[in-house]
Amino acid sequence: MPEHRSIGELAYRLWQSRGCPEGTAERDWLDAERQLLAIQGTFPAGDPPSSHGPDQPPANADAEWKAAAAPKKSPRRGSRGSGSNPDNDATR
Repeated sequence: MPEHRSIGELAYRLWQSRGCPEGTAERDWLDAERQLLAIQGTFPAGDPPSSHGPDQPPANADAEWKAAAAPKKSPRRGSRGSGSNPDNDATR
């Protein structure tokens, strides 16, 4: 059963879309309740029901695994030459 507030909000929008006629509160409420009951059992667009088939990896799975396994480059620490021996600094 849809929540009372949800029904009321939809009923108000339906009433407004009909030009705010007088004496249609019950009709608007029942239409809103019927609409919300009709969609209550459906899944959101981003969450379709399971196909019950075997899971398939994404098309780019191999590239993602290779990227995850690749050695990470460590960021340079500090500014140029700070804390290092100037004689061993390869950037000079």
